[in-house]
This record gives sequence, structure tokens and C-alpha cells, in this order.
Amino acid sequence: MAMVCPQCNKIYENQERRCAACDAALLFYARFSGGAPAEEDADGQWQHTPWGKIVAGLVLAQGLAIGLQQLVRAWVAAQHDASLTALWDSPIGLAILHGLSVFGLVLGGMLSGACQHRGLLYGSLVGLCNGFIFLMWEWERHAGANLPDWMVYSVPFAHLVVGGIGGCLGKFIWKPTPRFALPEGTGSGIPLPPALEMRWLQGPIHWWRIAAGATLVVCGVIWSHMIVKWIVDYSDGLFNVTTHFQARIVRWEVSGLAILVGALFAGATTSNGMKQGLCVGLGASVMFIGFQLANPTAPLEVTIFSIVSMVGLALVGGWFGGQLFPPLVLARRRRRIVDG
Repeated sequence: MAMVCPQCNKIYENQERRCAACDAALLFYARFSGGAPAEEDADGQWQHTPWGKIVAGLVLAQGLAIGLQQLVRAWVAAQHDASLTALWDSPIGLAILHGLSVFGLVLGGMLSGACQHRGLLYGSLVGLCNGFIFLMWEWERHAGANLPDWMVYSVPFAHLVVGGIGGCLGKFIWKPTPRFALPEGTGSGIPLPPALEMRWLQGPIHWWRIAAGATLVVCGVIWSHMIVKWIVDYSDGLFNVTTHFQARIVRWEVSGLAILVGALFAGATTSNGMKQGLCVGLGASVMFIGFQLANPTAPLEVTIFSIVSMVGLALVGGWFGGQLFPPLVLARRRRRIVDG
């Protein structure tokens, strides 16, 4: 197998162990075929992709939570005790329900973050999705427990924190493979590819992604009340908004989710995700201002708050998309002609 010098990048085809020019220990040199990703998984299975790991962790978290919940329900039914029948509607039952969900979520986050450099990111996304699913199915039980509104709506964010902790635990227990980079050399040999510029204000702008992301953001913000109404109408009574404060909170959540998704789409597979998110936030703000100018009854403080939220969440969403889906760097095979 070919060997390469880490200092001068000179390649040796024979069985040498040290470089003849700089007397450095040689490393193994792997050649990649043209058009193949440099860090592509050998088997190419779906569970080794970012979304595959997130889906696997989410399925594990939901399966453990539901399975353990059914096991406790079966134990309660086997006791034939009337006092235990209403366990799930009491604060103790609600605490048990959350405990089972947290246990499954920690294991699901550990599964998604194991052997991954972005374990915190994968675990946090698993927790956020799990929190929304948990809140959707347990809405009536939370509402019947007379809990404060802020506590009910903070469930997805609490699950996000727990999932991130699980992802960090998985990354800590099953450490990812370390990444090695050969130092740049000035000698002969194959030159190293230029390093990606990570300054967030530099790099090309993908205008079609920005246009699509900004359109999604504006539609989600302007039509948030219609989206909430559609969810209430088609939930068959499982999701109810009874107060004006609840309606406002849900609308803010829908708008924030639309901003994050639009900026995430614009920043995915780019090396300057924050710049893409900033452009999405500014473009969506311009369109939103035009919409508000056409409405003479729109309050000024709501418009200012919406613009600040768009720009801030778009920055976060663009950075999140760039980190979750990094750009693909293709290694091209360079042929070296040696005169015999």
C-alpha cells in the first residue's frame, strides 16, 4: 500500500517507513475514486446518515416510553385497586409519565449521539421532536392537571435539553473516531485541498434557497392563525385552544418553527449557514413589512417584535442547518505520471 509523508506530502509506492527527504514517519495513503465522497460510509446504509440516526433515536425513545407506560398500566389493572384507577390523571401519575418519557429519551439521545462528533446536535433534535409528539398525545392530560400554561408549553424545550444530555452521554461513552489532518507542506507531492473558509460572512450566496426559505417563513408567520385553526379542526377534539393566551403562544410556536425550518433549508449543505440564515431573515422581514403596511390596523410593536424574531431565529436556523447537514467535499483522483 502507498505511504505518504505528513510533512512534504511525498508519496512512496514501496515499503519505506521513513521519508528520505525529511526523515519523518510515513502514513498510509488512501486513494479515492473520482466523484466518491471522501468521508462516505463504506456500506452506505440509511441508518448511518444524520436523519437515519435521528429517526432511530426517536423511534427508540417513543417505543420505550410507550412500552413502559403500557407495562405500568397492566400492573395497575392487575392490582384491582379502585384508588389506582385514576393514577394517570393525578400529579403522581403525570410525574411517572414524564419519568418514563425522560428515561426513553435519554437512551434515544444516546443512540443518536453515539460515535458522532455532533452528538449534542442529534440528541437535541431527537428531544425536540419527541417533545412535540409527547405534547400532542398528552394534551388533554396536561390540561386536566391544572398546570400553568407556561409549564405545558415548555415540554418540547425540556425534552430538547434532556435529548441533548443523552446525545452528550452517547458521545462521551462511545467516543467518535478522531479526525486527523495532514499538515501543509511546501515540498513535492500532491497538494492538499484548500481548507474551507468558515467565516460566516464569506462564501457564495444561494439565492434560490434564500427565496424559498424566506417564502416559507413569511407564509408560516402570516398564516399562523389559519394553521392553528386547521390543527384544532382536524384533531378531533384532542387539541383545544381555550384561552386567548394559549392561542397566542401556539401561534408564536408555529411562527418560530416556520422561521427555523425555512432558515434550516437555506443553510443546509452550505459552508456559511449563518449568512444564509441572515439573508433569509432580512428577506422575510422586507416581505413582512410590505404585508404590514397594507394592513393599517397592524400594531407597530408587533411588527418590530416579529422582525427581530425573524432575524434572530433565522440566524440560529441557518447555523443549525449548516451544522446538521455539512457541505459535501468530493475527492478527485489525481494521477501522478512518473517517467521511467
